[in-house]
Amino acid sequence: MSNDSTGYAVLSVGPLSPHACVSFERPARYTVSVKGSPEVSLLLVVLRGRDRVEDISWRVYLNEVKVSREFKPQHILPLRGTLHYVYVADVTPVARGAETVELAIRCHAGDTFVEAAGLVSLLPGERPARARVYAGVSRIEGDRDLRVADTGFSVLSLVGRSDGGAISAGGVLRKISGLFEFSELLTDNAVDLRGPLSVYAAVSNTFEGRPPEVTVSVAPAEPKRLKLVLANPGDYPAEGVDLRLLRGAQTVGRLDLRRLKPRESIDVVLDDPASEATAVKVSYEFSGQQFMRMLRLVPY
Repeated sequence: MSNDSTGYAVLSVGPLSPHACVSFERPARYTVSVKGSPEVSLLLVVLRGRDRVEDISWRVYLNEVKVSREFKPQHILPLRGTLHYVYVADVTPVARGAETVELAIRCHAGDTFVEAAGLVSLLPGERPARARVYAGVSRIEGDRDLRVADTGFSVLSLVGRSDGGAISAGGVLRKISGLFEFSELLTDNAVDLRGPLSVYAAVSNTFEGRPPEVTVSVAPAEPKRLKLVLANPGDYPAEGVDLRLLRGAQTVGRLDLRRLKPRESIDVVLDDPASEATAVKVSYEFSGQQFMRMLRLVPY
C-alpha cells in the first residue's frame, strides 16, 4: 500500500533477527523508538512461512494493549518457495505521547518466522515536504533504477531481505545479505537496487531546496591549538551534530553541537591533543534519520 502526505515519515524497526513462531510462551519482543510527536503511527509486521497458506495462531500487543484478535494479513506473496505475510494497523492512540513502545508478537505456526516489526510515524515538518509510505513485499530480480522524485532531494529508508543483492546510491555500492535496513539522503533522488532483493517497507521523504550538510575546515590558530570552522550550507537544520576528531583510528577530541542552523557558520578552538587531529567523523540527524560522514581536515 502507499500513502502521500505533507510532512515527513520515519521508519523505526526492532532488531532484524528472525524469530521462530514456535510457542505463545516465547513471543518476539521489540522495543521501538517513537520519533517526535507523530500525527499518525502505523504498525508493520512481516512474517515468512511455508509454501502453502495455513491458519496461523497469533496475537500482537503494543504496550500490553492487544492490537490483533486474529491473523488477517493484508498482503500475502509467494517468493521462492515461501509465503510472506504483511500486517499493517493504525496504532496512533496507543503510540501517542510515548518515546518508545514495547511490541510483543505471540505466534504459533510450523516453519514460520517473524521477519520484521516496527512503526512508521508521520510527523509535521517545519517546511513543506512530501512523504510516501509503502508496505508490502516487492521482489526485485536484476537491476532496477528507482527515481524517488523529479525535483528537490529525498531521504529514503528501506527494510527487507537480500539473497546477495546490493544497493547503489550517491556513487557508493553497498552489498547486503540477509535482513537489512538502509537509509540514505539522495541529492539526485536516484537509487539503484540490484537483486535478488525483497523489500518489506519503504519510506521516502522529498524536500525542496538544498539538504543540510556539515562542512569542517581548519583556520589559522595559535601553536598547539586547533581552530575549526563548521558550516551548514543547506536550507534545513542539521540536528544532533556530533563530531569526533581522529588521529588515525584514535579519537583525540569530541564535540556535541546539537544543532547547526541553515547557512550557519561557527568557529571552535580546541587545545591539545585535538590539535593533532587529521580527520573528523561527523554525524547528524535529519528527517528522523542519522547520517555519518568522514571528512579530512583541510586548510580554511
